[in-house]
Amino acid sequence: MSGQAVLLFGFPAIVGVAAGYASGGRLGGLVATRLRALWLVWLAGAAQVAEYATDRLDGRPGQVLRSVLLGATFAMALGWLLVNLRGRSRVLKTAASTALVGGLLNGVAIALNGRMPYSPSAAATAGIPPGSKTAKNIAAAHDSRLSFLGDIIPVPPLHAVISVGDILITLGAAAVIAAAMHQPVPRHTPEGRHDSNHQRTAPDDGTVHPGDHRPAPVHHRSSWRDDRRLTPHRRRRLT
Repeated sequence: MSGQAVLLFGFPAIVGVAAGYASGGRLGGLVATRLRALWLVWLAGAAQVAEYATDRLDGRPGQVLRSVLLGATFAMALGWLLVNLRGRSRVLKTAASTALVGGLLNGVAIALNGRMPYSPSAAATAGIPPGSKTAKNIAAAHDSRLSFLGDIIPVPPLHAVISVGDILITLGAAAVIAAAMHQPVPRHTPEGRHDSNHQRTAPDDGTVHPGDHRPAPVHHRSSWRDDRRLTPHRRRRLT
């Protein structure tokens, strides 16, 4: 549902950046945070797109295929988190773990029911037409399992119904962004570059230091020769 996309992507970004600034963080820390193995994220996204393609595949085959794609998505997401959380701060690890727990709760509900069950009454409160069905959502029935982990919380302004897992994912993602803003930013040394540039561009005053075998500047040698050609009379006039 489109409202869920806003909550899972837009809301964490806005709240996370605001919380990061409020707690003394800087956007530079977030930008400087190195992410490893991004190819796992792309593969997980591809698995999610493939799961949406099973919209019209019902029955046992559809449930099995969606469960396989869901398991692959979580395996790649978990692997990506483990790779990127290595060496991070405890706060960042806790925030990412919160989001991961939320994703696992959603995954359990989807795996047991084939799709994410949602409460019809909550959907009606959110303004969603009754009986709506997508590749990932289906109305909860009397035989739905662990339906309390499904989408049971209405969000009328967004015309969406979310789950407890969605809330954990949203809060965890916002906390990850805020914590990443406190990561140290690599500092460059412009003073050192300025000094080296100054040494390269400093004018040569012609002074020859000990150990410096450079020839004297041309204008100094020519001035000495010109002075040597002067007659004693002209030298007295110049002095």
